Amino acid sequence: MTAVWGLLALVGAVVFALGAASGDPARAWSMYLVNLVFWSGLAVTGPAIGGMMQLTEARWSPSVRRIAITTVGFLPVAFVLLLVLVLGRAVLYSWVTTPIPVKAAWLNVPFFFGRTLVLAAVLFAVCFAFARAVLRDPVPPDDTRERARRNRLATIVLFLWIVTVSLWGFDLLMSLDPRWYSGLFGGYVAVSALYTAFCLLSILSIRANAKGVASIPPAAIQDVAKLQFAMSVMWMYFFWSQYLVIWYGNVPIETRFFVRRFFVQPWQTLAWVIFVVGWLIPFAYLLKRLTGRPPQRHTPLVVVAVMGLVGIFLERVMVVFPTVSATNRLPLGVRDVLITAGFLALFILSRRWFMGRFKPVLNLPHTGGH
Repeated sequence: MTAVWGLLALVGAVVFALGAASGDPARAWSMYLVNLVFWSGLAVTGPAIGGMMQLTEARWSPSVRRIAITTVGFLPVAFVLLLVLVLGRAVLYSWVTTPIPVKAAWLNVPFFFGRTLVLAAVLFAVCFAFARAVLRDPVPPDDTRERARRNRLATIVLFLWIVTVSLWGFDLLMSLDPRWYSGLFGGYVAVSALYTAFCLLSILSIRANAKGVASIPPAAIQDVAKLQFAMSVMWMYFFWSQYLVIWYGNVPIETRFFVRRFFVQPWQTLAWVIFVVGWLIPFAYLLKRLTGRPPQRHTPLVVVAVMGLVGIFLERVMVVFPTVSATNRLPLGVRDVLITAGFLALFILSRRWFMGRFKPVLNLPHTGGH
C-alpha cells in the first residue's frame, strides 16, 4: 500500500503541475489551496488537542492523546507546500497585482508570506518538540519537573496554534477577496479545524483498536464522540453568528460574499450539501448516540466522522472557488479529484513515516477519570 500511496501522491503532483501551467491555472491553484488549508489544519490541530488534554490532565485515555499527536508527521510536508504556494500568489490573490492602498501595510507579498512561513515554522517545531516529549514513556506521578516541561510546551503549542490557524483563515482564505471582511472568520476557521480533527481522531482511535495497536475502551471512544459533537455545534454556532451579523447589517460589501454562495447556483446546492452532510446528519446521530450507554459497535461513528471531514472540505471549496475561479462550476473534474487524492496520499504517507520513525507506544492502560 505504501507504493500505491506514493504513486498516487506523484500522480497528484504531476496533475497539479500540468494544471498550473494550463490555460486555467486558477482552478488548479484553487484546489491546491483548499487541500493545503484542509490537511495542514488537520495536521496541526492534532497536537493542539494533545496539548489541551495535557493541560487539563485528562486521564480518560492516554492512548487517544498519543493518537491525536501522530498527525505531526505531515507538518514538514505542509511547510514545503506553503513554500510552493508562493509561486501561485499572483493567480490566487488579486492584491498582489492590484494593491489596495488602505490595506497595503498588511497585504503585501514580503510581509504576507513572511509571517505565514515564520509562524508555521515556529509552530511546527514546537509541535514536534511536544510530540517527542509526550510520545516518550509516560510521566511518573512524582516527576513534577517533566510534567511541568510538558505543560509549558502544551501552552506554547496552543497559543501558537490559535494565532497561526486564525491567521490562515484571515490571510490564506479571507484575503482571496480583499474587500470582504469578517472579524469572526479566523475563529471560525480554527473551530472548523477542531471539528475535523476530532472527526479524524474518532476514525484513528477506532482503527487503532481494530488493528490491536491500542486498547481504547468504549467509554473513551464515547468521550471522543462527545467532543466531536461539541465541535460540530461550535462550528455551526460560529457560522450562524457570523452570518447573522453580516446579514442584518446589510452592508453590500459584506453581504455579497454570502449572496454569491447561498443564492447563486451551483454554490447554493453545495451549501445545502455541506449543511446536511457535514452537520445535520452527524448532529442527529451523535445526539442520539450520546443519550445512552456507550455502544460496542462504532461503524456509524466512523461514517458520520467521514461525513464531517467531507463537509468541511466542501466548505473550504465553497470559500475559495467562487472568488478565484473564473468558471462558475463545481470542481468535480478528474484533475480536481487527483490533486485531492495526492494530498490524501501525502498525509497518510507522512503519518506512516512518523509512526515508523518514532514508534510511539499507543497501547497505554486506561487510568479512569476525566
